[in-house]
Amino acid sequence: MKIIGIYLAAGNSTRMGTHKLALPVGTMSLGSLALETALNSPLDEIFVITKDIDDTEWIPSHMKSNAKCTIIQCPTSNEGQSESLRCGIQHAQERHADGVLVMLADQPFITVQMLSEMITCMSEKPDCRFVATTSKQVTMPPVLFSAYMYPELLKLRGDKGARAILKGDFLQQGKLLNCNDKRLVFDVDTVKDYETLKAFNKGNE
Repeated sequence: MKIIGIYLAAGNSTRMGTHKLALPVGTMSLGSLALETALNSPLDEIFVITKDIDDTEWIPSHMKSNAKCTIIQCPTSNEGQSESLRCGIQHAQERHADGVLVMLADQPFITVQMLSEMITCMSEKPDCRFVATTSKQVTMPPVLFSAYMYPELLKLRGDKGARAILKGDFLQQGKLLNCNDKRLVFDVDTVKDYETLKAFNKGNE
């Protein structure tokens, strides 16, 4: 089973007021934290979706040169997250991927264990349409979709993310993995979030 990671990194960082993926966290950048996790996971490839191919200084050179990493520019990313998602899926289809694991570049605490568990769940149950993360009964990224779901994902428009289709009948066609540690799905959107991340990182140095 070939699973490709779609690493969504084309956001405008509106709430942060600056390019958040380039913000320093210890010796790394915010955006490189989850990317490192993805590269160390069982994912076959990772597509980093960005709005500008030249705006990737936050990605360390050793990650850019990793054979699993491909940087893809999405020229329509300003029209909403669905554009970046669609861009990634179209490239995944060209690689004949059996599934895509959608990740957000601003979720720094995602672990290899989380991603591995999702991939294992789908590989053990071929008819599973998706494997999603839930915390306090809220579905959120990362989410793994089988190729069966590509047509539905490609229908999304505007700023609707992948979880927009995880409702109604579709919820009965996949598996939900409960995340008891809400820190693991913590995303950095604001200056306060960033300060929380830095404080946690400093405490673990």
